[in-house]
Amino acid sequence: MSEQSFAYLLAGISALLWGFVVIPIKAARTSGRLGIAIAMATGTVTMFALSAPHLGILATLTPREIGLYLVTGAMQFTLGCGAYYLAVQKGSLSVAVPITRVKILVVLGLSVLMGLEVFRWALLGAAMLVFLGGVLVSRPARAATAEERGGHWESVGLAVAACIFWAVSETLIGLLPDRIPPMLSNGLMLVSGLMAWCLLAAAAGWWGELLAMPRRDVVCFVIHGLVSFSAAYALFVWAMQLSTPPRVITITSTYPMVSALVGWFVYRERFSPLLGAGAVCLIGGVILLQFV
Repeated sequence: MSEQSFAYLLAGISALLWGFVVIPIKAARTSGRLGIAIAMATGTVTMFALSAPHLGILATLTPREIGLYLVTGAMQFTLGCGAYYLAVQKGSLSVAVPITRVKILVVLGLSVLMGLEVFRWALLGAAMLVFLGGVLVSRPARAATAEERGGHWESVGLAVAACIFWAVSETLIGLLPDRIPPMLSNGLMLVSGLMAWCLLAAAAGWWGELLAMPRRDVVCFVIHGLVSFSAAYALFVWAMQLSTPPRVITITSTYPMVSALVGWFVYRERFSPLLGAGAVCLIGGVILLQFV
């Protein structure tokens, strides 16, 4: 198996994990801005425990690399995942999750500007298909009530915010040092995100709410931290070390289809022709990119 194919395999496994792990997020009743702390703490402890033999390599990090980890972790987890958690909780899985795929346009543009990827018209065409799919699935069903529509647009706004934060941070992941093992690299991003969250929580006064979180919700976010922030992200970082951000992200962009299936069959969410058309565009864009 070639290095590129292996990177695609790692990204595909990440996509499957991310597709199903929306279930514990949806099951939790506590706000995602609080649950993100539990998930990040779980992931941080897991990643550093598994990376114990490699901790000595941290002494080789330069100030620039440390700064890169701080910025990337804060944008990826504290800001991006925090907005995403809220989007999933406030809206439909089949809408909030797929719309975040619009980030591929930003990732592609940044990657070309930073020299991480060579521009090709086919790449742009695939990215536009993904963008169109995100627009289509963001439309609420005509039969939705006024209350559902209000929650829908709030969820869409949060999903767009998550999309932007993720696009920038995932492009920066392509610049992280390859000599740092994937699990340790992921742990550094997680601890950076956790530090940023603690500062934000101190300013906003969230600590009291966090300590009062129901045990059931704590378990939900711990599960998310183990599956998503530990396993899926470690594989994602590993894939990024073997390939480029646009190519890896197009593979992981298939996970909304898994989440949408969860929404339709588990939560009985509405299905619309526009949503189906959006799904076809998303999948078509991903397939096209594999031939570039």
